Amino acid sequence: MPDVLRSFRESHPRVSLEVTCDLTLNLLDRFAAGEFDLVLIKREPQGPGGGLRVWREPLVWAAIDHTILREDEQVPLVVSPHPCVYRKRATTALDRAGLRWRIAYTSTSLAGAQAAVRAGLGISILPREMVPHGFIALDDKDALPALDDMEVALMSAPGTTAPPVARLSEHIVRSLERAH
Repeated sequence: MPDVLRSFRESHPRVSLEVTCDLTLNLLDRFAAGEFDLVLIKREPQGPGGGLRVWREPLVWAAIDHTILREDEQVPLVVSPHPCVYRKRATTALDRAGLRWRIAYTSTSLAGAQAAVRAGLGISILPREMVPHGFIALDDKDALPALDDMEVALMSAPGTTAPPVARLSEHIVRSLERAH
């Protein structure tokens, strides 16, 4: 997103942007309250709520190494606070697989979560394309269930007709479709 926003700002220098980064469900609440013209959210594939699907995001379990998972122990999770869609995805997948889990670390920031994983406190869920250097993606060989993809969608407020909003929406869609 930084590159997308930078290129929009460069091509539309007179448009002022106010960007908010938050958990999807918080963004949706504020969007419903009329606080935003556009929101880019994570959701279940072809989920409710309208919007335009921009891309699907394959998810993986991410860890610093394989030793984080020990037999007969709970799976230690590094997650964002409730109501995070990745947190729900992780706990639901583990519950369905009959695996015990515990929240080992909670952080509102990606950097904080990655630091906890790097410190060996637990595993997290990340988009496959965002697994940092030095991390590994765990899979069924590690006795972890497969994770369903997430979908990223762009939603526009009903009745929003301002040209800058339409241009930003088109720019986001074009830029992200090219990237994915």
